[in-house]
Amino acid sequence: MADWQMEFGSEPPQPMGELLHEVVDGHMTVRMTANQRAASAWYRANGDRERDHTTGVFLKKPRRAGMAPILCVYVDSHAMVTDFGVNKDIYLARLANVGYEVSGIEFIPSRKEYRTSKRAARTAQPRVSPLPPLTEEERQTVASLVADLPESLRANVSKAVSLSMQRNKQQRPEKENKAK
Repeated sequence: MADWQMEFGSEPPQPMGELLHEVVDGHMTVRMTANQRAASAWYRANGDRERDHTTGVFLKKPRRAGMAPILCVYVDSHAMVTDFGVNKDIYLARLANVGYEVSGIEFIPSRKEYRTSKRAARTAQPRVSPLPPLTEEERQTVASLVADLPESLRANVSKAVSLSMQRNKQQRPEKENKAK
């Protein structure tokens, strides 16, 4: 007999995540509105891409009486309306997989402008300003630093040291301006 059986009985211990999920779904959803439950199901069923581009979720009355409601999802661009619309069947299956039934999904471009998602902001390329050139004295310093290296490494290391010095040189004026 395993140690957990002696302490807890015949049922194996339940992972903490499952317990928290039961508490949230069981106790909190009772107090949620239908639209809040729909939003919760949408976010649970989908990944980061959908979360990043979703700006709102609401339910619409079904086309025929007795059917499940239609899930309407506001997204941040027309391109996402098209992308998500192509995958409607996948989203319906994902929602059913988390136990939420809808008769259809509509994707609507948001009328409000939303900031770029955090993920998109992290992956966006920053604007790069040109690095300041090195002075003759700085070039001589680089040459002396790499002089003892084997010839096969000297060019690459020299370039790396030069770029590092240029970046430091570029940042120095910013730091001096902030100090003033």
